[in-house]
This record gives sequence, structure tokens and C-alpha cells, in this order.
Amino acid sequence: MEINDLRDYLDLLEEYEEVQRIQMEVDWNLEMGAITRRCYDLGAPAALFENIKGYPKGFRALGAPLGASRKREHSLFARTALALGMRPGTSAREIMQGYLQRKEKLIPPISVRTGPCKENILRGEELDVLKFPIPLIHGGDGGRYIGTWHTVITKDPDSSWVNWGMYRLMVHDRNTLGCLFPMQQHVGQIYQKYEAMNKPMPVAVAIGGQPVIPLVSCVQLPPYVNEVEVAGALQGSPITLVKCETVDLEVPATAEIVLEGEVLPHERKLEGPFGEYMGYEAGKSSPKPIMKIKAITYRNDPILPFSNMGMPVHEGQTATALIKGAEIYAELRKLGLPVKGVFCPPYGVGHMAVVSTEVPFVNFARRVAHAVWATKPGLFTYYIVVVEPDVDPTNMDEVVHAITTKCHPVDGIHKVPHNPGFPVLLPFLPPKERLIGDAAGVIFDCTWPKDWPPESIPAKATFENLWPKDLQERVLVNWESYGFKKEPDT
Repeated sequence: MEINDLRDYLDLLEEYEEVQRIQMEVDWNLEMGAITRRCYDLGAPAALFENIKGYPKGFRALGAPLGASRKREHSLFARTALALGMRPGTSAREIMQGYLQRKEKLIPPISVRTGPCKENILRGEELDVLKFPIPLIHGGDGGRYIGTWHTVITKDPDSSWVNWGMYRLMVHDRNTLGCLFPMQQHVGQIYQKYEAMNKPMPVAVAIGGQPVIPLVSCVQLPPYVNEVEVAGALQGSPITLVKCETVDLEVPATAEIVLEGEVLPHERKLEGPFGEYMGYEAGKSSPKPIMKIKAITYRNDPILPFSNMGMPVHEGQTATALIKGAEIYAELRKLGLPVKGVFCPPYGVGHMAVVSTEVPFVNFARRVAHAVWATKPGLFTYYIVVVEPDVDPTNMDEVVHAITTKCHPVDGIHKVPHNPGFPVLLPFLPPKERLIGDAAGVIFDCTWPKDWPPESIPAKATFENLWPKDLQERVLVNWESYGFKKEPDT
């Protein structure tokens, strides 16, 4: 099925029982957030809220759009797979391989005169972002967050590069949003340029497009890569774009809601805190840039998707972490490193990467780890676990076994101070370092030292390793004759 907008994706979720329509009246004030959190905790379907207190019929919200699945016949990453047009049972390894294969052929967008996102247009006194059922997601949040599963669109003033990224947005009032724009992220660097010129930065926020749009907005791609072309590659056809009403930017034509405006130079207002992706209420409120909304366009009967960040597993550890691992793998391969696979475990909240690799020389694990940290997608990865090719990085049982049998508790663990970190949000940093993002890293070298003689390296005690091939074949052939049930994958 071709996915051209969020509604097509919802039809697909319904077909595979990965969405629950909620027709009972639900309050935007914490109740929607609590229900969505429960969906993540149980691996329940995404929650489509169709009757929201204080809002007219047709104004809906979708919680946990790419959350984890616990359906027996589906993989944990079922909704991510469906968003990419794959079967819901697709494994993490297959999703990452598919992503990288598709990304090889970027597809530029096409511009159209108009689109569904233009069905309603608000300006002037009509502007009110609270027209939409924006949830107060967590108890303790600094406000209602409209930007948790969306894309922020900005243009570099020095080039033709248009950046799509996901950066949280808090509602201050009917036409003002608070923006988290870290300097380590592209949007922060672009905003810095506008601020240096004392000019407002034009911004468009697209909410509720086809799922590849927020997906690529989460990926930390290198600078000057247009995410819209990657999104086209992932869906196999161009993303259709339409011009904004008040700023010189284009937005996805099928978006549910579009906010147009400017981020003002040198103006700040308190934003936060917010229950964040790593599983904690991250940081105190602090002064951050503000966006003044100049126009709002939206579809009839709009759907507002949102992610309830917090303890795993949510979109940040399903869709985002998978694609992050794939991007790190691609970057390492470009460097000529003999890596076999990279995986960011869901409960590692994107802070851990497991790298499976050949080991050509002494201390190679350090070479690999520092290469990860040098990549854009590896920037906010603090724990690097390096394993050999016989370990599947997507299999945490194998990874834990490698850590506890191959990693020397002293000599195999290498601490790296003063690695860049995500400012404000990192729970393990003391207050001063948290403020400036002065983090650290650690390398777990789970590979056999190259200077050991071959006879010192023990063989794995597995069925394949320690029994003659002819005997292995005999046991496999006679398995059912011994009285065992047929293996499910044979």
C-alpha cells in the first residue's frame, strides 16, 4: 500500500491491529499523555483520540504513532516497518538494511500549487495554536508541547540547504512557541547565523505528514543533506511540497497542520522542563528562543500526532534508534572500516551503539569508537560496545555474553572525558557540565586482543563449533525421530 499521508498510514495500522480508536471522551490535560504512556509500557497499539474534552468533533490526536509493538506475530519495530512499507514482522537488521538500500537513490521533491494542508488558513486575530488538542503530556512539564513528532523546516542563509529536524516546541500563548535549538544540532547552527545578522529566522513546522517525514527529521544526517530527498527515497516517490503563505519555505502538501513564522533574534523566554527521550524529566526551565506564528494552515478534521517521551520504548528507541544505527554503519563503511553491523539497543535510548567488526590490528576498538564519535549520527552516543563478527549486534543476549566474557574489567574499558553531550538533557552529568554539554564516553572492547597467540583464544562452545559436521547433520536429520517437535523455522 502506498503511504501518501498520515491517514494512509492509519489505514495500514488498522489493517494490522496496530491502532486503537478511542471514542470515549478523554482530557488533553494529562489523561491523553497517561494513556499513551501506558501504550508504550504494554506495547499496546497506537492511540487515536477521537473525542477530546473541549474540542469539536473531527479534531483528533494520535499518540505513540511509531511506538513498540508486542503483538506475537509482529516485531518490536512493527510500526516502523509499516511506515517504510515493510511487513510488520520485519527484523531490526532487515529494516536497517532496507533503509540504507533505499537511501542510495535520493529522490528530489516536487512542488505543487496547493494541497490538503491548505484547506483552512488562519492569520491575524484568528491565530490560535490552542485551536488544536495539544496535550499536556507529563505531570511536571513546563507547558503543552505541540512539537514532539513533527518536522521543523529552516533554510541556511548561506546556501540553498533546507534542513528538516525534530526539535521540541512548547506553547507559550496562542501565537508563541518556545524552541529547544541546541548549538550541536543543525537548527542551532542555522539560527546562530541569523542571530549574528540580527535577522529573524523563517520557520515552518509541519505536523502529521506521512511517517517517513518525522522519521528522517529525527535522523542526524550530515550538513547540507536535504532530508526531504531522503524521505522521498524511503517512500519510493517524491514528497510533494507546497509554498507557505507568509515565509519563503515549502512544506509537505499533505501535512495535517502547518505553523508558519519566525524565530526572533536575541529574544528568550523560559521553556521546559519536559519528560525527555532518555527516560527522565530533563533539565529545569531555562531561557530559550521563541517562534512567533504568522499563519496556521490545516486539513479538515486535523490529526495531531504526538510522542510521549520517557522511559523506553517509544519512537526515540524504535524508529529513531534503528535509523541512527544504520547511519553510523554507513558512515563507518565510508571510512573503510571493516564493520559488519551497528545497532543502537532500544533501552540504550540512543546513547549506546554496538559495533560488530573485524579486528585487523591492536587497539582497533578505540579506532572504531572515535570514528563513531566523529560522525553526525554518533555525536550523542556515549557508550560504544565493540564486538567481533561472530556476535549479532541486534541480539542483546549475545552482546551481554561478549561483554562479560571478552571485555577485561580494567584493561578492556577505556574512559574518554570531555566528549560533546546534549546540553541540559543528560541525566548522568552534574549540573555545571549538564548546562554546557561537557559529557564523556566509554569504550567496551569486547574483542580478543590481537597480540594473544591463537592457542590462547578459546573456541565458542556451540553446536556448530564443537561437534563434527557429519554428527551435526545426523542430529538435525533425526531431530523429530528423537521425539522433538519440528523446528518452527524449518
